[in-house]
Amino acid sequence: MNKEKVTINENEAIELMAYILTSSEGLMEEPPHYAILRMISIADRLAGMWAPRASGDLAKYLDDLNKRMPVESAATQGDDTESFEKYLEEKISALANIVKDMDFEEQDHGS
Repeated sequence: MNKEKVTINENEAIELMAYILTSSEGLMEEPPHYAILRMISIADRLAGMWAPRASGDLAKYLDDLNKRMPVESAATQGDDTESFEKYLEEKISALANIVKDMDFEEQDHGS
């Protein structure tokens, strides 16, 4: 996998960071269940930025996530949280399978 191909650019990173921070601040005043929607929105935004640069199964996964997440998360606005929970479980399981098949190098994250 070409690392340059999957790196988000500075503008995308700033956009994502700004959304995460302003969402965090907004959650101080919002109902607790909004946290779920905020996290979903972050995952959706990241998938949208990343999908065009990914390849293979990961690209398909990210594209599907970016297309379906807004539709699936709409269920949390009503009473159908059970089907959304099932959708999330399926997406997490699919991502775990993709990660298991990938070859990761040791990385220093500055921590």
